[in-house]
Amino acid sequence: MTLPIYDLADLRTVLKRDDMLRVVRDACMQHAQHNVISAKSGELLFQEPPGDCHIRLGYLRGGETFVVKLAMGFYENPSKGLDTNNGLMLVFSSHTGKIIAILNDEGWLTSWRTAAAGALAAKAGAPPQVTALGILGTGHQAEHQAHWAAHLLGTDRVFIWGRDPAKATRLAEKLGHHGLSVHALATVEEVFEHCNVVITCTPSTQAIVPVSVVKPGTHIVALGADSQGKQELDPHILAMAQVIMTDDHRQCAERGELGHALRAGLVTNTADISLGHVLAGSLPGRINADDVTVADLTGLAAQDIAIATLAVGLVRAVAPGDADNVTPS
Repeated sequence: MTLPIYDLADLRTVLKRDDMLRVVRDACMQHAQHNVISAKSGELLFQEPPGDCHIRLGYLRGGETFVVKLAMGFYENPSKGLDTNNGLMLVFSSHTGKIIAILNDEGWLTSWRTAAAGALAAKAGAPPQVTALGILGTGHQAEHQAHWAAHLLGTDRVFIWGRDPAKATRLAEKLGHHGLSVHALATVEEVFEHCNVVITCTPSTQAIVPVSVVKPGTHIVALGADSQGKQELDPHILAMAQVIMTDDHRQCAERGELGHALRAGLVTNTADISLGHVLAGSLPGRINADDVTVADLTGLAAQDIAIATLAVGLVRAVAPGDADNVTPS
């Protein structure tokens, strides 16, 4: 029997945004309820050139499959005409250990599940009236977050900042062709002046958001600090936050923004709540309109399991002759 290998074209044909939002939301809730068995994430860091490789694996209790995922990011690749991200997922039977499929997604599934998680976290802590969405970063994830989070927040106003102003301008122009009103700004401070929901998605190794720019009522979703040594927020921001949501407490305490605040003695080990509980409606992501709130995301094996399982099921359901008739989202 030939081993099924599904490539990026197969996956993009069948996966839709609403389906991915649904399964990622459920994955976060299942993780919060301790229904996911997963090992500690593996991590390789590279300096010359800068990059990282993450290995995640796990399964849902009672589920039919378990998943091993490799995701890579090499940040100088665009200058070489290459994509920043790459990766694949291996799907096995949780009953026999037999491999079911290889998802040669080139890192796309990780990008989309991260986009879904960021958008869900943005909605979970957003103030009642969203003035605009701010994006710090100019890479592929910044583009995804602008689309996905703006969709869930119900806004078309987006402001972009990047360390390279030319990249920020190009991204703003690109997003503007997709129905969004987008402006590139020169400073982080300007983004926070215009926006009360801000998503950070850079590979920064030092804080790029000072506490002084954060106004009452602001919600921040921090995505970039997913490896040792990365940081985007001044840890004092977490100290001033009325609500801190984490996708996984242990991971965020080790490598996320929460970890920087913990090591600085600015918050306690019980300062955060689970994003999964907020998405389930059992805990509030915001108490008052003028609260400062933070969501710290480091990525979950539960999300990879959910996306991989969804992908295999959908690709298998499409007859070879009908694949061209499925419209991607």
